[in-house]
Amino acid sequence: MNNNISNNFSKEKPENSSMTTVNILGRLRIATEQVRTVQTNLNMLEYAEILDNVGKELDGILYNLVDILSDDTRSSEINITSNDGQISKWLEQTFSSKQQRTMTATGRFESIKAIIQASSFVNALQRQLRMHTKEQLGVMLNLPVDANQLNLWSFNMIEHSDPLTFTVLLTFHAHNIISHYRIDIETLKSFAHALTEGYTKFRAVYHNDYHGADVLQTVHCLLIKSNLLNVFTHTEITALLFAAAVHDFEHPGLNNNYLVKTKSDLALIYNDFSVLENHHSSAVFKLLRDKRFNIWSNMSIDEYRIFRSLVISLVLATDMANHASLIERMSTYFFFKETNTTTTSTDSKTLLQTLLHAADISNAAKPWPIYIQSTEKVVEEFFIQGDLEKIYYDDNKPTFDREKTDVVQLQIGFIAHIVCPTFDVLSKVLQMDSLDHNSKLSPITAIHTFPWQYDLQLNLETWRQVAKDNDNQRILLSQKPLKLNTEYLQTYVEKAKEYLKKRTQHESLLRCTPFM
Repeated sequence: MNNNISNNFSKEKPENSSMTTVNILGRLRIATEQVRTVQTNLNMLEYAEILDNVGKELDGILYNLVDILSDDTRSSEINITSNDGQISKWLEQTFSSKQQRTMTATGRFESIKAIIQASSFVNALQRQLRMHTKEQLGVMLNLPVDANQLNLWSFNMIEHSDPLTFTVLLTFHAHNIISHYRIDIETLKSFAHALTEGYTKFRAVYHNDYHGADVLQTVHCLLIKSNLLNVFTHTEITALLFAAAVHDFEHPGLNNNYLVKTKSDLALIYNDFSVLENHHSSAVFKLLRDKRFNIWSNMSIDEYRIFRSLVISLVLATDMANHASLIERMSTYFFFKETNTTTTSTDSKTLLQTLLHAADISNAAKPWPIYIQSTEKVVEEFFIQGDLEKIYYDDNKPTFDREKTDVVQLQIGFIAHIVCPTFDVLSKVLQMDSLDHNSKLSPITAIHTFPWQYDLQLNLETWRQVAKDNDNQRILLSQKPLKLNTEYLQTYVEKAKEYLKKRTQHESLLRCTPFM
């Protein structure tokens, strides 16, 4: 049905032809019939794509009518070749618009107004359908959360079971991926379950299904809180969300340096180059060869080729060894942008990579209760690798020794030198009006434009308060496994809040004080 509908919609611009108005009215009739069909079937997901096509068609009709009805001088003529001048004159006057127009300006604008109202109606109906189907999807699949919860920066993934399943289903539906690619829900659920099995294969403490779901939800959150949904193509958004979901598939809980230094099979297969990232993307595309899990079976060959290439580049960019290069590229671009210096525009792939990289390290920019839980898990995973390094490294010098590593300084360094620069660049990206060469950055109207800016400052300042008191031992409940004293740490969170409050007041006073 969808293909037939889309074939009935003409996207051509109006021609100087007597048939133009007839064609437009025919297209309007088809669009109206489709609206009525969707109105009576709002409970069916398949009609989402129909409604999307109808909305686009009405926009096209509006373009056509504005072009025709607003032009007093436009005439649709037929060329008559006849020896009898009188017949030629009669034919031209009767079957073309060469005669004087009778439509008034009021009539023209009333016609345009009617089409605008029709387009507005379809847009409202489309929003109603999306809200209805989101609710229906959650109820139908008995999901533990709803779509609105995933829009929150403060959403805590750890509180829920089977996180990848509901996050994949809800985010893919929110971005019109399921209906656009006609993905079967059962196939998508099977894929999400297979994805979960891969993420939990090695029982990694941190790099597991919760991390994959968290990065996917964070990317979704960044997209809806920015102007970038209007910048990226649908294929790019689909590739970004898919890459976020699969970016650490079958992660062993060990980093690339360890795999290379111990001459692991994966390191030998990928020649020591982005070992884990190459494996993540390779393994997930092998999974898609199984028809039970192939959610992209309705993609065209050309689109799948573009999609696959983009997903691979995004996953490879999550190699932390690429951090400095990525941030440098984005920082350089924005330096030229802010100084109005001529430079080539950054490509969308770099922006996509920045979004995914930021989401991958975003825990430090989340509210403290979420951040401290993830910190405990990721540091324990580091310490597990350190325990193995003591056994398998010839020099017996582990990167992370649970008995000697200063957790406080580790977090201060990570936030200050890795997370903060990343989110600083990201904030500039999200404040862009567009990526056109002539666009300018939106002015920053508030100190804390985005939710992560305060959370990032608070988390960093909390550790600085701990370091100032040299209170490293009391924040630990146990070293193996690592267990942080979150209740005791809360006292430092309150100190950090008070410090940030005073600093904000001081900065506010300075801005209000006139210069002498």
